[in-house]
Amino acid sequence: MAHRLTVFCCAVAFLIAGATVTAARADDVVTAIAIASGLVVIESLFVDTPDHDEPDFVAVEGGAFDPVRAENESAYFDAEYRSGFFLWKLKPFGGIAGTADGSFWGYVGVRLDTYWGRRIIITPSFALVGYDKGNGKNLGSPPLLGRSGFDFQYRFDDDSRIGLTFHHMSNGKALGQSINPGTELVGISYSVPVKTITDTISKW
Repeated sequence: MAHRLTVFCCAVAFLIAGATVTAARADDVVTAIAIASGLVVIESLFVDTPDHDEPDFVAVEGGAFDPVRAENESAYFDAEYRSGFFLWKLKPFGGIAGTADGSFWGYVGVRLDTYWGRRIIITPSFALVGYDKGNGKNLGSPPLLGRSGFDFQYRFDDDSRIGLTFHHMSNGKALGQSINPGTELVGISYSVPVKTITDTISKW
């Protein structure tokens, strides 16, 4: 357990360091998330993590868009489907999200759930994003972005989960974009197994 605490503390330290950089050093956020994710992924190779019999989840999330750089701050809302299907230890997911000032995006990616005891789940993830800025923040053109980050979740007895989320979204100049301002998403999520939802509806 001591080594898991060390990994967790290191991952959190890298995330905090990345979140405190200025907009001029946006790539440092990506680096911090990549290092923290790498630590958790490496840790997962040596500790048993689920690779079958996980339920599908529907998750909702709300929080602050661009709270770190504070250039185009707004509230955002997100709805996500998390598949229980495994690709090795990874699980696919997808969702749609938008801000109060009209930005909108959809995304698909993969997640890695790592269990730290019965209750705590730490999940690094990566997704490809299609982004429409609306009246919100310009994140470059063409509007193809990457989103990386972490969920820190608490698991209840019925397998529903509440969590804190931190994600970075940017183009990384991967397709030759001239600007790469990037943004962060900090929020609270709640996820429920799809079976719980369907059972509840059937009782109605």
